[in-house]
Amino acid sequence: MNKMKLLIVDDEKDLCRILADRLNILYGISPDVAHTGDDALEMVKKGNYDVVVLDIEMPGIDGIETLKRIKEINSKIQVVLFTGHGSEETRRMGEVLGAFSYVDKIDGLPKLAPMIEGAFRLRKVLEDTYADAAMNEYN
Repeated sequence: MNKMKLLIVDDEKDLCRILADRLNILYGISPDVAHTGDDALEMVKKGNYDVVVLDIEMPGIDGIETLKRIKEINSKIQVVLFTGHGSEETRRMGEVLGAFSYVDKIDGLPKLAPMIEGAFRLRKVLEDTYADAAMNEYN
């Protein structure tokens, strides 16, 4: 994968650490980590993230509300919902709110890594499209 700015958001601190280590070792990605929706939103406001891997069930602001607010901050950020407690309803809600994909934690890194890469590619396409549109406005 090319260099990307990735944020992992999950209240399970051990899982975040393991996931971050594996992504770094296998793909050379050094993600930032947040353990609450509030922390994630503050980081998204300050950072220029390409992709957010987001747990759905967290204390405080849940993942669905966090997804909604991330998209309000920057609609081009791609969000992969990564959860062990999801339902078909939360999957559909995620899609409606603009999540790139939904991955069950049971599927783990083998399924998550390609989703992150796909989300990153879409982010770059959107960035290029917005840049092209802006250039056309000035020409």
